[in-house]
Amino acid sequence: MTPSQRIEFSKNWLSNDVFPLWSGKGIDRKNGGFEENLTFEGEPMDMPRRAMVQSRQIYSFLTGLRMNVVSKDIATFAVNQGVRYMIDKFQQPSGAFIYSVNVDGTPKSMNPDLYTQAFALFGLAQAYQLDPKPEYKTRAKDLIKYLYRERSVKAGGFTELDEKGNVSYKSNPHMHMFESAIAWMQIDKDPEWWKLGQELCELALNKFIDKQTGVLGEIFDENWNHVRENGRFMYEPGHQYEWSWLFSLYQDLTGKDTKAIRHHLFLSAEKHGTDPVRKIAFDEMWSDFTPKTISSRFWPQGERIKAAVRLGKEVPPSEQAPYHKGADDAMDTLFKFFGTPKKGMWYDQLSAQDTFSGNFSKSSSLYHIINALEEYVNLRN
Repeated sequence: MTPSQRIEFSKNWLSNDVFPLWSGKGIDRKNGGFEENLTFEGEPMDMPRRAMVQSRQIYSFLTGLRMNVVSKDIATFAVNQGVRYMIDKFQQPSGAFIYSVNVDGTPKSMNPDLYTQAFALFGLAQAYQLDPKPEYKTRAKDLIKYLYRERSVKAGGFTELDEKGNVSYKSNPHMHMFESAIAWMQIDKDPEWWKLGQELCELALNKFIDKQTGVLGEIFDENWNHVRENGRFMYEPGHQYEWSWLFSLYQDLTGKDTKAIRHHLFLSAEKHGTDPVRKIAFDEMWSDFTPKTISSRFWPQGERIKAAVRLGKEVPPSEQAPYHKGADDAMDTLFKFFGTPKKGMWYDQLSAQDTFSGNFSKSSSLYHIINALEEYVNLRN
């Protein structure tokens, strides 16, 4: 496929297969909200709904509207019912959002994990972009107040919590919090978003990125030292791509020069975190640059795409070839995940033997997919 053929395929797949299915079966018109998963027969699965899914689907429909692959009426309905459901069913008096509810809207998991808080903030920004209701901003600021009041870490950032109340320190939810701060910064001049963005950027640059290897780790202690096993720590190539893309967006907004750092993250992931024969990005690596797992989920391919096309625009034409190749290889691999029995769906993981399995698609996946496709459509020319 040529870039123009990939772009045409992406638009047709989204408009003809994805949004007709997910705007129909993917929205619960009886109870409200977005369905968690659809079977490969295209039917909703009876299971708890996560706040994160509501947020991500709000983003997906808004992005589909930007790309002109779903109608304004459908996208507006989807976003409005999704944000209403997310606020009404998940947000607590503290300002925090709980992890999940049952199909009938009653609480399932009351855990206010940091990952959920990041995506709740993100979903509110998306809804505010479509319809700037003061309530959405107030809800978002209530969430930020909760985080600083109850979840602050002395060394910077916020705590992660599991179901049992155990505290941990992870970069991934901070990455999505950074993404959410950027989303608010793009649409609102309130200094609170800019303060949050700056703090998270500095935390990543000063703590998350290992000075010796130049890669960004996942799991830390309370002082943001990498947690190591036998002298090495785990990192994810997909998150190197994702952070590099976010650093580019952040520089566009603030002028903060992270070009050298983000291109190092990208090129290191290309060199060590991919298989050029299989054209995949690995799920997990060790900091000695050996693979921890050689399976490959769909989402690192999406992150590779969007980082490659955006960062490829930042280098001279003579240096663009590895960026173009990374984007094109990742697109070709991502398209393989779409070969499900029913069109408009996706597999989750490619095994080490290059086979797919499963019988349903996760709603949460569309956020990664459509983000990557939008960037490729807009920037790969």
